[in-house]
Order: sequence, then structure tokens, then C-alpha cells
Amino acid sequence: MQFVAKTDTGKLRERNEDLYYFDAQLQLFAITDGMGGHESGDIASRIALEIIQEWAQAQVSPHTDLGPMKRLEVLTELAEEANQQIYSASESSSQARGMGTTLIAGFVTFSYLTYVHVGDSRLYVLRDEKLTQITTDDSFVQKMVEKGEITVEESRTHEKRNIITKAIGLMPTVAVNADAYPLVPGDIVLACTDGLHDLIIDDREIAEIILAADDIETAGEKLINKALDYGGTDNVTVLLVAVD
Repeated sequence: MQFVAKTDTGKLRERNEDLYYFDAQLQLFAITDGMGGHESGDIASRIALEIIQEWAQAQVSPHTDLGPMKRLEVLTELAEEANQQIYSASESSSQARGMGTTLIAGFVTFSYLTYVHVGDSRLYVLRDEKLTQITTDDSFVQKMVEKGEITVEESRTHEKRNIITKAIGLMPTVAVNADAYPLVPGDIVLACTDGLHDLIIDDREIAEIILAADDIETAGEKLINKALDYGGTDNVTVLLVAVD
């Protein structure tokens, strides 16, 4: 199992509110994309990642197979704890009020991926040269797609595509999307913030960049660089996992 993660502030932002984390022993990863709260998004992003990191560091037997249901339970509890802590922090400070973060966190094994998802950061799986998006954005334009008001293609360039309908820390409680996805050897898992998929709007191009790279380290670099080539209007983060 190979993990690679890369992030860039982009060309227009002054600071990076994206963060990532992975633990190769636990086969655990997470990415966050903070926002709101009078520019306190980076605080929300950091709180969420620290909660996951603290749980990982507390594990005594990293090689113990928790099983898919237990993994989903752990991820959901961590997401809910992050929500409570971020919401409490935002309520106690006028400067941080309204801060929140997207979250994707997951365990990757040789046969399945278990994950939680809130917001518009995304998870994809590349298999047999086809890239499949396995998360559904919590966003305004996704609701429009589901209602048949616009097409998926139109949603990719819609002026309101950055409006999200759910995030970690915005409300006292959060409904976390949790699921499992089967994996096979040769799969590549991609987690990314909207700084990538809002700029490389064709999933086929994302797939082509990964497939053309010699390894996932190079693939990560090329994905970041392509997003920058397309304007780099946002922080951009990519995390790739190659399933052996």
C-alpha cells in the first residue's frame, strides 16, 4: 500500500486552509478544507485533523483488523467529535463564529475502502483506466442536479458550485455520510479538495494524468500542477493510495 499526499496554497490565496493526514500502518487518511469564521477556516481544519491524529496515535495494535463495520463506527465517531469541538470553539469566539471544514477520512485495506464524507471534497477510485467518483457533494449545485434543474456537466462550471450545504462544525450536530467501497489490487484511491475538481473539471483528464505518471508520487505532483495551470484559484490538495 502506497500513500502520497500533496497540497498547494494556489496562486490567489494568501494561506492554505487545506490539511491532510495519513498513517501508513493504520492505512488511515484524512483531508480537510476549512472555511468561514472571519478567516478561521484553517483553525477548523486543524481541529478536525488533530482529533483523527490523536486517535491514531493512541492505537496500541495498528495491525489489528478492526473490520469494516468497526472502522465505519470509528470514523463516524471521530467526525462527530470534530463537529462538536469546532462548533464549541466557534461559539466561544466572535472571530471564529461560522468556521467549519469539509472532511473526508477513510481506511484503505486490500479489499475495501471505508470512509466518512461531509462537504464537497471528493473521493474517487481509478480502476481499469476509469475514474469513478464515489462520494456525492453536499452542495447547492448537487441539489440542483438531483432536482433535474441542471445537468452534471453544467454543475461543473456553475457560478454557485462552491456553495456547500453541509460542513463539519457549522451546526451543533452533523449527519455524516459513511459507506464502504470494494477494492481490488491495482486500484488507486484519490481524495481531493475542490481546488482540484473545480479546476480540472473533466474526470477523464484527472484519470489520464494519473495513468500517464510513472508512479503516484509523480501523479500527485502533476495533478497539483495542472490545477495551478488552470488558474490555481483555490488551495488544492490531493491524496493518492495505490492498492497493491
